Amino acid sequence: MANPTVSVIMANYNAVDHLPVAVQSVLAQSLSDIEILLSDDASTDASVTIAQEIATRDPRLKIITAPHNAGPAAARNRALTRAKGEWIAIVDSDDIIHPQRLARLVAAAEQLETDAIADDLTYLVDNQVQNGATLLGAARQSVPRELTARTFIAPSADVPKLGYLKAIIRRSALRGLTYREDIRIGEDHDFYVRFLLNGGKMHLLPQSYYLYRRHTLSLSHRLHPDDIMAMIRVQDDLLTSYPDLPNDLRSDLAARRAALQEPLAFETLADNLRQKRVGPALTNILRQPALILQLGGVIGARILRQFRPSPRRQTTTDPSEWTLQDWAQVSAPEIPS
Repeated sequence: MANPTVSVIMANYNAVDHLPVAVQSVLAQSLSDIEILLSDDASTDASVTIAQEIATRDPRLKIITAPHNAGPAAARNRALTRAKGEWIAIVDSDDIIHPQRLARLVAAAEQLETDAIADDLTYLVDNQVQNGATLLGAARQSVPRELTARTFIAPSADVPKLGYLKAIIRRSALRGLTYREDIRIGEDHDFYVRFLLNGGKMHLLPQSYYLYRRHTLSLSHRLHPDDIMAMIRVQDDLLTSYPDLPNDLRSDLAARRAALQEPLAFETLADNLRQKRVGPALTNILRQPALILQLGGVIGARILRQFRPSPRRQTTTDPSEWTLQDWAQVSAPEIPS
């Protein structure tokens, strides 16, 4: 049997509430020459059972299980070793993609002669799109743009944080690249940076063919100090692993590392307060009194959120039932039907 055009890698952990819709949105692609590698990370819900039921109806869905939970990077790496497609696509197990997404991204990548391509992300909160908010927002350009390692390392007013992008990548261009399994936050960002530093070529489309689910709880989730320390370690490792980086890029990495010190200090204080470690918390404050102002700002913002009216929602329909016209209403620029 010939290899598929696209291998869709879908890491999953306890996403049974959204998994069926996510899988069906991939199986419904106009580009049917695909495989889905559902890499389950030792879910404790009915994810695997539901997936197996779907697989009996469509053998393009292949299920990979794990004996223990090891994080999204490990789950994706297990699928990478099994992928046979010319292109690798990453889709999260609680997101939804436009029925023509893969066909359009592959076509655009071939036209641009690029190794990887991504589109904008439309935010989905509580199964609703809120005012058509997207990752790029006002920074969206009207034409495709080429991305470099610097656009990921040093985001600016016209380049938001791009680590959330869900690119498709030419498998031959990976050259054995895998996700770092020792980090659970920022693994996509690190993967893209190393892909580009290794010589990969990547473009970003202004269109949005991807509904990115932002859970209500995740919007208020705070990083643990260990997560930030891991992100700092990633910056250090990049400087060590790529000794021939130009000076401006090394400066950007150093600046990114320095910028992580502030959230590290605050999250350390917050963690000490949560754990009722009064002594260490007071030590944090004595060393950096400015943390008091930051703490007050966070508390004030939480109080305001309780009284703030809910944002006006652009659509009240279930995204799993959208037509192409529905997609055109929330995409930027519009996707022709």
